[in-house]
Amino acid sequence: MAMPWSMAIWIANMVWMGLIGLVSTCLTIADELASSLRTGDIGPFHVG
Repeated sequence: MAMPWSMAIWIANMVWMGLIGLVSTCLTIADELASSLRTGDIGPFHVG
């Protein structure tokens, strides 16, 4: 049974939005981590 074009486009749009959210989240976390490393809030090595 074939899928209507509107449903295929809707599914593709939902997948695309999910991927955009995932990439945005990863970039935000990486930015926060890099900022913390630059300011010295956290260090690259575990001490203690």
